[in-house]
Amino acid sequence: MPIQMNSDIIPPPSEQERGFRWRSPGSSFFISIVTHVAIAVALIFFGTFTVPKGTTDAPRPGGIVLTQSTAGQEPEYLTETDVAQLEDLSTELAGPTSAQMAAAMPAPELKTPQTLDLPGVAPPRIETNANAMAEVPTFAPETLKYELSKADLKQIAKDRAFFEAQRPKGDLTTVSIFNGGGVSGRKFVFVIDRSHSMGGEGLGVLNRARQELITAIDGLEDNHEFQIVAYHDSTIVISERKLLPATPMNKQRVAPFFENVGAFGATNHFYGLLVGLGFKPDVLMFMTDGGSPDLTPDEIKRVRKMAGAKTQIHCIQFGSGSLQRTTSFMKKIALENQGSFRYIDVNKWRSGRR
Repeated sequence: MPIQMNSDIIPPPSEQERGFRWRSPGSSFFISIVTHVAIAVALIFFGTFTVPKGTTDAPRPGGIVLTQSTAGQEPEYLTETDVAQLEDLSTELAGPTSAQMAAAMPAPELKTPQTLDLPGVAPPRIETNANAMAEVPTFAPETLKYELSKADLKQIAKDRAFFEAQRPKGDLTTVSIFNGGGVSGRKFVFVIDRSHSMGGEGLGVLNRARQELITAIDGLEDNHEFQIVAYHDSTIVISERKLLPATPMNKQRVAPFFENVGAFGATNHFYGLLVGLGFKPDVLMFMTDGGSPDLTPDEIKRVRKMAGAKTQIHCIQFGSGSLQRTTSFMKKIALENQGSFRYIDVNKWRSGRR
C-alpha cells in the first residue's frame, strides 16, 4: 500500500535553527550583560568620556543601558540591583581564589628534631602543670615569735630615754642680758671671750658678764637647760660637756665658775663657736670684743652649717668708744643665723651710764 505523504509534517531543523534553539533566552541575556560590562570598562579605561584637548564644551554625561527583551514583549531595563546579582553569580561560578584556598588549608605539622645524646651532665627536666599552678593552696600567716634579750631591752630603754630627753619640755622662756632685747627658747648657751683684752686690765667685761649671766640663768625654769663656754685659744665649760637642767643646784654653779676663769691668752673665736654649737641650743649668745683674728669666709660657712635652722646666734661686741668698723664677721654671723648684733661701749659703765 502506497504511503501518502502528509504535507503537514514538519521537516527536520537545519543547523542554523538548531543553534538558535540551543541558545536559551537566559544564556543570551547573560552573554549580553558580560559584553556590555566589558565595553563600559574599556570606555572608562581609555577615557572616551573625557573632553578632547582644545575644546571648551563641557563633557556630556553618557552611560550604557542594559535591557532584556523577549519576542513580542516590551524591553525590560536592568537596575543596579540586577547588575550586582549578576556579578555575584559570576563570582560564584568562578570559584574561590588562590588566597582563599591557601587560608582554608590546614597548617603543616612541624616535626621537632630529636635531641642528640651528647656526653656530660644531662639538662634538668622541668615539667610544668598549669592546672596545679592555678590551684596553689593558701595558708594562714604564721605568727612569728621572737623574744628580746636583756641586752636588747636595755638598749631600747636607753634609746627611748635619749629621744625623750631631746623632746622639748615645758613652755618657752625669754632671756635678756646687758639690757638688750629678750630672746626666747628652752636651751641656752652663753659663749664668752676670756682673752686678755676682756679682763680687768682690758675692757673689764668678764666681771660684768658674771653678774649678767647669774641673773639671767636664775630666771630659768626646771624644764630649761643652759651651758657656759669661756674661750681664748682653748675652752672651758661648767662641769660636764652637756646641757645642764636649770635646777637650783646647777644655777649655783655659775658664780664659782667665773671665779676660776682668768682672762689671758690669745683669741680663737671660731673654736669657741664650734664648742657652743655642739650643744645644739635654741639660742647661742656670743660675747667678745671682736679682736683679731676674724673668722674666714669658710669658717663662717661652717658656723652656718652647724647652726642649721634651729639655733639662733645673737652677737654682742664690746669696745671702748664708738664702733669703728661698720662691717665685721660678728654682724655677718648674726645676719645669717636668725640673730641680732649689738655694740656696747664700756666707757658708759665706768661713768655710771647704761
